[in-house]
Amino acid sequence: MAEGKVRVSHIGVPGNLSVLKLKSYLRTAFADAAQTEKTQDEAEILLVKVLVPRPLGLRAGEKLLDKVLQGIVDKDPRVTRVSVEFVDGEVTQQTIDASMARIQKELDEFGHVLHELPVDGGGE
Repeated sequence: MAEGKVRVSHIGVPGNLSVLKLKSYLRTAFADAAQTEKTQDEAEILLVKVLVPRPLGLRAGEKLLDKVLQGIVDKDPRVTRVSVEFVDGEVTQQTIDASMARIQKELDEFGHVLHELPVDGGGE
């Protein structure tokens, strides 16, 4: 089984977006996250953490976020995990740094599991 490089990207959603603009913002931010540091290694494992201000997340609702994110994820086979975290207040660099520290701790502890996942793109 090919081992891929694990890359974590954070998407910080501004709290002043409307629910309608949230969909297009996520699509654009996701495309940017998937394209940055694009390597020739298609075995890259991309983990995406979406940080959403709690009031916007409550307005948008879980179903909308799930539907939008699933539609985006289905388009990029490198994406192995997407998680949404609601934050109090605006998303700041400090919020992103704290989230990155938590993710790094998880990767150090459980990252080997990512390399045990099947890499093939199709089911038979």
